[in-house]
Amino acid sequence: KVFSVEPQRVDEKHVNLVYRITEGPVYTVASVGVAGNRLYQTSDLIPVFQLEAGQTFSLADMKIDLATIADYYGSRGYADAKVTPRIDKKSGQLNIVYAIEEGNQFKVGKISISGNQKTKEEVVRRELTIAPTEEYNTIKIRKSQSRLRALDYFEDGGIDFMPVSSDLGPDFKDINIDLKEKPTGQVQFGAGFSSIDNLVGFVEVTQKNFDITNWPSFTGAGQRFRLGLKAGTRRKDFIMSLTEPYFMGQRLSLGGDLFYTEKTYLSDDYDQRDIGTSINLRKPLGDNTDLRLTYTIQQVEIYDIDKDASDEIKLEEGDYLQSRLGAAWVFDNRDSFQMPTKGHKISVDGNLSGSFLGGDVDTVSLSLSGQKYWKLPYEMIFSVQGELASVDTTGDGERVPIFERQFLGGANNLRGFEFRDVGPKDINGEPLGGNTLGWLTAEVTFPIVAKIRGAVFADAGFVNADSWDYSFGDYNADVGLGVRVNLPVVGPVKIDYGIPVTTDEFNDEGGQFQFSVDYKF
Repeated sequence: KVFSVEPQRVDEKHVNLVYRITEGPVYTVASVGVAGNRLYQTSDLIPVFQLEAGQTFSLADMKIDLATIADYYGSRGYADAKVTPRIDKKSGQLNIVYAIEEGNQFKVGKISISGNQKTKEEVVRRELTIAPTEEYNTIKIRKSQSRLRALDYFEDGGIDFMPVSSDLGPDFKDINIDLKEKPTGQVQFGAGFSSIDNLVGFVEVTQKNFDITNWPSFTGAGQRFRLGLKAGTRRKDFIMSLTEPYFMGQRLSLGGDLFYTEKTYLSDDYDQRDIGTSINLRKPLGDNTDLRLTYTIQQVEIYDIDKDASDEIKLEEGDYLQSRLGAAWVFDNRDSFQMPTKGHKISVDGNLSGSFLGGDVDTVSLSLSGQKYWKLPYEMIFSVQGELASVDTTGDGERVPIFERQFLGGANNLRGFEFRDVGPKDINGEPLGGNTLGWLTAEVTFPIVAKIRGAVFADAGFVNADSWDYSFGDYNADVGLGVRVNLPVVGPVKIDYGIPVTTDEFNDEGGQFQFSVDYKF
């Protein structure tokens, strides 16, 4: 029990708060029971108690038991069911009874929505997992709230579901949904720097709740719009994309992109330019799983070949028309996209390019990748990431073009090596890439001070010249240290120093700094 809070002045603007606590005795659970349940057996309500006789009392475990019982009733229409713990203390032991007031069973009456001044009502309703005339279900209501929060259209705490009496009769509960909208459009200007593409400036316009038919505000229909421009010392990018998440009224996302890129950071011997468009479909198969289909057509140009480049590099010069079909299966239950602390992501991707689709690039590729995160004591996070991938030609005697080959090295995988430097090289030491790769990285991050985390990591991987060659005889490995800083004005900063411990025949030993920062202002 906290019996006092004492402020201690540090200076004119700061004080320290000292909480004085009386810990009290440690109690042991003597017995746990349930009372008041006339409709359901105790073994149905709670098959396994978190609190058990003989263990030390835990308030967290008791709350889990209470929530389990409440959810059992709430998922069966008993909206007014209440569960109250009754605790009898005796000689350092606790006898605990979960007392239940079952109440009446209800169905859903009307569902009313208010507060959505910009967002169309149909955009809200399609995220609800409960409907009129169904049994009132508190689990489905929580899931509906979660799906509305995931839209990111409403303020924190701005989604309120209120059950009220219904005009349909005493066996119904109406649900009033009150929403508080927040701005969903954003214009960002900024600059970034990394050890891969050096200095880059950008401007980006996004609208998460876009409506292409609603001029001039263009908001309310739940579409996603993005317009981005980047320009730097070693790259130029343009992208415009529009996504309709409920195509033809179904949970089927339809999107399209127009893009243009110039990349001079890929190699010292050549530059690459891509211009094209893509159409993608995404079908959720559950809360965490989806299937994705993509069609891309692009003109790829390998140009500005260095006069001293090898014959292998000079052979790549020219224009390529690539017409590509892609499919992916993705499972992702991570608790955050930016800084996950638990969960995992698994994806299987396949792509097929061919003349039968109207292009002149004939390749097939397949990759399997995964990420896994664990929370550790003292706010540490352990993660493992990796990938296996291969690409092959579908024509006789043809080579895989260099823009389709596999590369490793740099800030995103093998951090002890230069960008794309792992794997086969030409006589000048220029990376040629390979047709197969595999890599694995393990990392532990830990807090140092507020918004600064340290990192310890180990990476290993290989790039083999042949397709479907997953042998790891010529693998590379490194270990290293890093710092992660999330600054409110500057943004996320990532600094790593990796030291190679095993190198293949194409690489020299020597540590590498990997640095990236994303400025926003």
